Amino acid sequence: MLNYLAEPRAQQPHTCGWVVGGAPCGHVLFPAEFSEHLRAHGVSGNDATRVPCRWVACDSPQMGRGNLLRHVFEVHLELRFECPDCGMSFTRRNSLNNHRRRAHA
Repeated sequence: MLNYLAEPRAQQPHTCGWVVGGAPCGHVLFPAEFSEHLRAHGVSGNDATRVPCRWVACDSPQMGRGNLLRHVFEVHLELRFECPDCGMSFTRRNSLNNHRRRAHA
């Protein structure tokens, strides 16, 4: 696990904090694996399906299933996208791309 500490957070493994049966899941996964993993926890339906976030100590209101993965990435895994030109940090890749087009084009 220590080998990954030099990598950006988006490439590091994270511990799943989804509460199952009263306890956090605890599986260690890479960010790319979380979407499928949350489906295994019963997060399913179309993007408009309202679902609660069951992450440890999360009190966010129900959200569309399509927003849940983004919520987990931004809030719980604290994934950020850093601008290689100026170092600014963004929670969404599209925000980084918009910034780069406006500020560094």
